[in-house]
Amino acid sequence: MTREVRLAVEMVRTSELHEYDGNAKLHPLSQIEQLEESISEFSFADPIGAWHDEDGRAVVVEGHGRLLAARRLGIEELPVVFLDHLTDEERRAYGLVHNKLTMDTGFDASALSDELDFISDIDMGKFNFSVEVTDVDGLFGDLDLSEESYEEPEKKMLTCPLCGHEDSRERFVRA
Repeated sequence: MTREVRLAVEMVRTSELHEYDGNAKLHPLSQIEQLEESISEFSFADPIGAWHDEDGRAVVVEGHGRLLAARRLGIEELPVVFLDHLTDEERRAYGLVHNKLTMDTGFDASALSDELDFISDIDMGKFNFSVEVTDVDGLFGDLDLSEESYEEPEKKMLTCPLCGHEDSRERFVRA
């Protein structure tokens, strides 16, 4: 179901934005530091998605890491898009989907190499891009990927390290 929604970017005081208690996305310090570098280099160019809860508070749906980085940088106002058109279930799903979809793909290696070759004044290493690796085909050296070299992995039962539950389904694992 597609519905037309008109979103407006509003500037909201950082102190008025509340983190969603159910946020499932992890934000280690290394990521927050990279976000700080990105904001310092390019400005805060990606609005945070938020909604108004039953008490009227602005609660973050997506953008928790950017909010944390902005607070560390002392930024007092941030661009925010309010997603009040979403139901509670849609809001929860959107927060998860928004964070997951960018993790589901990689880069076109050739296009990435071309782009990195063009960028000379910005240290892309700060964002975990390696400009030294331009020969993608050479990354795997003499690795034999032929069908004849493939060995079937051993099948094992899985046991939960926390509760000891054994999974009755067999899984492929590398020995």
